[in-house]
Amino acid sequence: MRRLLTTIATALLAVPAAMAAPPVVLVQAGHLSPGEPGYLAQTGASGNPFGDESEFARRVRDDIIRRLKAAGVDARALAARVDPLGVGGATFLSVHHDSPGGAAMVGHAVAGGNENYYHGQGFGTGRAMPYPDSARHRTPATTVSPLVQRTSAATAHRVASALGAIFTPANGAGGRFRGVVPTNSNRRMNHFYGYYRTTAQSRVLIEVGAAPDDNAFLRRTALIGRALTGAIVADLRARRLL
Repeated sequence: MRRLLTTIATALLAVPAAMAAPPVVLVQAGHLSPGEPGYLAQTGASGNPFGDESEFARRVRDDIIRRLKAAGVDARALAARVDPLGVGGATFLSVHHDSPGGAAMVGHAVAGGNENYYHGQGFGTGRAMPYPDSARHRTPATTVSPLVQRTSAATAHRVASALGAIFTPANGAGGRFRGVVPTNSNRRMNHFYGYYRTTAQSRVLIEVGAAPDDNAFLRRTALIGRALTGAIVADLRARRLL
């Protein structure tokens, strides 16, 4: 029996990487219903070619999901409410666009502190501690470790490089590109609630552009989806997960 078990164990170790379980990538459409408790008033920006932010995000999310699956990734679609709470994976990517005067930029999870709290269901300025009238958040929240921050930062830079390559006037971009926002420079992006609803190894949020400044660019969802998919696949390969 011991010899049989040893043989089985050796055979399992020899299974090619291609036969291993594919990496899980979670792609969230920002502000898409159902919403997240504590943030229900944050319904997203408007004025893009498809109406509100959630519809733009859904289109890009679905394009990315399709392309990732074709690349052999276990890609899973999420709405604003991250279900199940604490869902794991290799990468969590939240897709958004900014409001007038905003910019295309990428943020990532930062260790230390916690998610943002607002008045009621999402009004006012976000801060680390609840306001007296903050709506109740779902618990238990997950945490962001220094390792998650480092992995997320590497993913964010690959995503920003891919976005920057296509965010051009020739492709319809008329606004600004900020790249990866500095750590703790933007609470909404560095401490986005979604980072605290998943245990993914890497957690990133992207503002693809600003409406209506970049509407001609935002209309090109296939171009955007292809570029972001390429960045995620390259990141997974760099991490030896694909």
